[in-house]
Parts: sequence; C-alpha cells; structure tokens
Amino acid sequence: MKINVKKTQPQLYSVTLGNTVHTLGINDLKTLVLESVKVLAPGALPAPSIDIIINTLATRLHASKEADLQEFILHAPESELLLMLKSTETNTDLHKKMFENMSTRKHTILSEDLQYKFQNGIDGEMLNSAISKLSELADKYSL
Repeated sequence: MKINVKKTQPQLYSVTLGNTVHTLGINDLKTLVLESVKVLAPGALPAPSIDIIINTLATRLHASKEADLQEFILHAPESELLLMLKSTETNTDLHKKMFENMSTRKHTILSEDLQYKFQNGIDGEMLNSAISKLSELADKYSL
C-alpha cells in the first residue's frame, strides 16, 4: 500500500493511504502517528510523568462544568480525592472550585485530612493508582 503525507496549508495535511486521500489537521495527524507508534512499537514512547498526568487531570477538573464536577466528586472515593488534592495543594484555584462543589461534610473531612495526613510524604504507588482511577472517572463523566 502506498502511503504519502503532504503539507497542503499551515496546520493542514493531505494523507494518502492507497487510493484514499484524507485531509487532517495537525492535531489529528499527531494523534494518528502516536496511535500508530503505540500499536507498532509498544513501549517505544515514554510514559508521561505523574506530574504531567496530575496537571492534566487538574486542568480538566478546573475547566469542567459545575454539575459534571459535582457528579465526579460524588463518585470519587475520598481517599483518592485526598491524594489528588494533596498533590495539587499549590493549585488554589482548583482547590477553591473543588471545595465549592462538594458537600460541607466532605469539605470539612478533606480539609482536616489535608492538614494531618501525609506528613511523611505521599506514597508514589498510591498516588499513581489514585490519579489513574480519577482520570478514568473524569473520562466517564466527560470532564
């Protein structure tokens, strides 16, 4: 099969696969290439760092609609929310939005736990697991 890629305009590419021509934007082309590499050479791409994953999740949560965020908070386990909040404690805008969209009871519990838990740091495996589960939950609620 003949495969050809040409830049047709800024941010626009013509991708020919056999006899079929597709026009893709830069982001779609990047996604196509990354997904192809993942399939053809698993492990070839480095996994994003936990900091990048946490920042991505925080950005998604901060940009979400209040109703969606409330649904997310309602279904997220408190232990995982606590780990996420602890790992983003310098992000005051996110914390403000999260706390404004949860019950007073949950706000009080998480606020107190943030002060007293993790005085010896956060366990990396627990954090990875929590952020992974919360990211999946955010996907479920389209955040």
